Amino acid sequence: MSNYSIRTEAARILHEVLLSDARLGFPASFTEAAKKVRFVGGDDKPFVLTPLKMTESCASLTALVATAANVAAAERYGIGYQEVQVNTDVATLFLESVLLPTIGGKPFVQHPQMAQELAKMDIHRMAKPIRRYATNVYQTKDGRWYHLHGSMNAESTMKMMGVPDVDVSPEEAIKIYADKVAQWDSSEIERVANEQYRQAGVVCQTPDEFFSSEHGKIMAQEPLWNTTALPAPRKAWPHPKEKDQQQQGYKPLAGIRILDFSRVIAAPAVSKILSVLGADVLRVSCDKLPEYATTMPDLQTGKRDTNLDLKTAEGRQVFAELVKGADILVDGYRPGALKRLGFDPKALRDLNPSLICLRENCYGFKGPLAHRSGWQQISDCVVGMAYLQGKFLGLQEPVVPLLPNSDYQTGLIGAAAAIQALIARTKDEVTFDIDISLTQYNIWYYRLGLYSPEQQQELRRRDADFSPRHYDDMPILVGKTHKSFEKIRPDMFAHPEYFWDMSGQEYGLEENLTVLAPAFKLESSSIGWAVPTGRRGRSKPEWDA
Repeated sequence: MSNYSIRTEAARILHEVLLSDARLGFPASFTEAAKKVRFVGGDDKPFVLTPLKMTESCASLTALVATAANVAAAERYGIGYQEVQVNTDVATLFLESVLLPTIGGKPFVQHPQMAQELAKMDIHRMAKPIRRYATNVYQTKDGRWYHLHGSMNAESTMKMMGVPDVDVSPEEAIKIYADKVAQWDSSEIERVANEQYRQAGVVCQTPDEFFSSEHGKIMAQEPLWNTTALPAPRKAWPHPKEKDQQQQGYKPLAGIRILDFSRVIAAPAVSKILSVLGADVLRVSCDKLPEYATTMPDLQTGKRDTNLDLKTAEGRQVFAELVKGADILVDGYRPGALKRLGFDPKALRDLNPSLICLRENCYGFKGPLAHRSGWQQISDCVVGMAYLQGKFLGLQEPVVPLLPNSDYQTGLIGAAAAIQALIARTKDEVTFDIDISLTQYNIWYYRLGLYSPEQQQELRRRDADFSPRHYDDMPILVGKTHKSFEKIRPDMFAHPEYFWDMSGQEYGLEENLTVLAPAFKLESSSIGWAVPTGRRGRSKPEWDA
């Protein structure tokens, strides 16, 4: 790996893979603006113990977002393309940013008051081991590996598996589920979970198995994301509040309104990224629904949050008014959820003809599995990422890839696609439907190529004690990976400029929170979060004047 450079490979992916893909429809301005990107960082050798190019992928997609923002600022404010800096170390830390918020220098989960706040959102007590480990990889009767998934309410999965709600240790819970899954054939447990109980779950496949499957053959033909142009009134950039555009900070997305109808990571990451560029993000939550609570401090950053129950006429009426004032709707719920609530694409466009609609899901929106619910781990298992991770570690078992990688990187994809759509909407009488998925990202990611066997051996030697297993769920994997980062790259955590302070008042805290800063900088445009992270339901259901 002596001649290999993370920064060189990230630049190659940006220019030769992303911007050269005609299917993505980039205007020439993107190619020109991308010439201003410079990748920086510490150690220029891979350090994430995975066989795929995780850092390089994230750095290149971060650069694409920054390039899109650069074009937007140039066209909006009449300024030249700015110098752009992308930090490959911070781009990698972005993939574990769910773990990184601190209070008083300690992890946020250790703060008693924050722990109480997060517990309020765990409606179905998913921190209880017997419920938590309904989500994990277990071996089936026919020798395959299956990713069981309990979602944010494990009761359906527990019912399917015949598991009582008992008080046990994590080790005991894992054994209970392992014994139960071992009684099923792999194809049968996948069918029953998805079609009868409507729960996520999938047999762990190799990449070859995925690409030879019906769904894999269909999705392999799709680009990194899908954009459909629709006729609509041309819509200019919002008029800046400040007369002096420089005083406004040349914020690329100032005044753009994002209606965020999503939970957990991938789709919320889209709106979080757009908010750092100046967009006004209003998230719609519902106190009757659970959240994956530990994701909230990170992914509420930059957003207001309003409590609406869309199963009530009043909630739907308020939501409709919000749609009228929005520029982008980010939808990350199960496919068809908004339609069942009365907000199909036609109804949304009747309310707001220029609305950009961005949907995110697990499997993609084509193929026989498109209707299924899913999560990052599910896509990682179906496409073969978990198989490759286990093989890299010398195991005969799949291991889910270490970090919420496909989640956060799909967020970057959505942000880039959204900015591209906003730019196009200012020039022509058009709006867009945008479809992004974890599986489309994972296919693209796989096609970037694996490190060579020699490179993998060298990378593995950087932390020979690193030993995740199939039964390590995502919180455990992220924790182990973070410790590996601290061992291999302690220098990354010695840069206070990589982390930003923000008020903790919106969570009822007297202290500040510290969160990971963006991985990119623009020469002239001011970027930053105007709204600190905070409780859900704390905001009025209205747009800022």
